[in-house]
Amino acid sequence: MRSLVAPLALGLVLSLAAVFAVQWSAVHAAIDRGMTEFIAGELQQDADELSSGLVRLESGGPVALAFRHYDPSFLEPRSGRYFQVMAGDAVVLRSPSLADRTLAVKPVAPGARASSRIAGDDGEPLLVSANGYAFEAMAVTIAVAADLRPIHAHSERILDRYTLISIAMFALLVALQIVIVRFALAPLRRVQADVARLEHGEVAQLGEQVPAEVLPLVREVNRLIARLADRLRRSRESLGNLAHALKAPLTVLTQAVEDERIRRDPALHAELASQLGRLRERIDGELRRARVAGGRAATAPLDLQSELRSLANALAKLYRDRQLEIECRVDPSARFLGDREDLLELCGNLLDNACKWARSRVTLSVRDGGGLALAVEDDGPGCADEDLERLARRGVRLDEETAGHGLGLSIAREIAASYGGELRLGRSQALGGFRAAVTFPAP
Repeated sequence: MRSLVAPLALGLVLSLAAVFAVQWSAVHAAIDRGMTEFIAGELQQDADELSSGLVRLESGGPVALAFRHYDPSFLEPRSGRYFQVMAGDAVVLRSPSLADRTLAVKPVAPGARASSRIAGDDGEPLLVSANGYAFEAMAVTIAVAADLRPIHAHSERILDRYTLISIAMFALLVALQIVIVRFALAPLRRVQADVARLEHGEVAQLGEQVPAEVLPLVREVNRLIARLADRLRRSRESLGNLAHALKAPLTVLTQAVEDERIRRDPALHAELASQLGRLRERIDGELRRARVAGGRAATAPLDLQSELRSLANALAKLYRDRQLEIECRVDPSARFLGDREDLLELCGNLLDNACKWARSRVTLSVRDGGGLALAVEDDGPGCADEDLERLARRGVRLDEETAGHGLGLSIAREIAASYGGELRLGRSQALGGFRAAVTFPAP
């Protein structure tokens, strides 16, 4: 099952990662550019300071510096700070730190400045600031260079700290966004809760206090629920009308078959009676199948004690000439989350079958065993083990002298199956007669 949170979170992580990558590259470039400009500014200051100390020791003599003290970094060989003075293309002065090396710098015009990066003799990266000056009507270029490796190491430490902070902020933002996404999807969990309440019969429709994006779906579901309920109601009304409409013609046909003129022809009488029996059986079966709602209904849980006691009282009155004792034992915690008519049809068929065969006592017990479990027992003769499977088949009867069409147990089995339940037949250990038990799965 696909989750809404997973693709949203994945898209968020990827987008944030792209943003942080671009930001990291921009910060890296900004740090490098900023430090380079800062060093270039210092190098230009050094060049200006050196140009102010240019002198000639004697008329027409070589160019020299009037400094007695240099920056210590210019004195130490290969220190990473260098300067070079050029008159035209010729190098006239070099810092002691250069030793016998020369900076590969081109002369620049007086008043001009140029910055460039070159590789030193040892391959180290050097930032060179070349500045042009006019000295005694002579063009002089003073180039000052600095090794960038210490600057790069320092910037890398700054970037490492920034990277750690960015990763921490990235993780925090992802966590916050996931929380925000879950909070935004919370109305869907309310819809899920409403569906569960609908299944348990606590509400008739889903609540419409949901985001605008989900509201059309909720309204369509509510419309579908209303249409299904209306169809079931109209179907049952039509079936009731059909049952009444068919009752009279079947009665007339049954009486006609027993007419003396028909009975004079045994073959014709047997054929008509057989076909009429099949017709009645088929009609009863189809009516019964259409009456079964099946599945978990969106109705309130039934008051089992009241409903089943009323059913037992009705059957006791129906069989009052036999003075049957019908006992109902209903667990107060037992709940049936289905259609009321289905439950009464199921229990009615099982109780009616038990009343036909009982000598004096019938019991109906209902308990909650994870799922609803009900059992109907009687103190009648029961039936042999080899006949139990036959009894559940449609229309099968073990005693043709007892009134009925043999559909009761088959109807009960199909109603139980429509709810995922199971009907089991056997002998009652308590009363010694027949026992029919139905178990429904937990909701």
